[in-house]
Amino acid sequence: MWDLRTPSGILFTIYGALLTAFGLLSPETRAPLAEYNVNLWSGFLFLIFGVTMLWMSRRAT
Repeated sequence: MWDLRTPSGILFTIYGALLTAFGLLSPETRAPLAEYNVNLWSGFLFLIFGVTMLWMSRRAT
């Protein structure tokens, strides 16, 4: 049986991978007032969170 961590982990992992790839492939696209690549760093954090959620759901079973 799935708990809530599995679908949310999948969702955050997919979004994190997409944002990280977009941040790596187009670093010139960023917010006007930001000094760093927001897509890259937020995607990386989403990816870490999603993988952690998947790991926790796998560990619970």
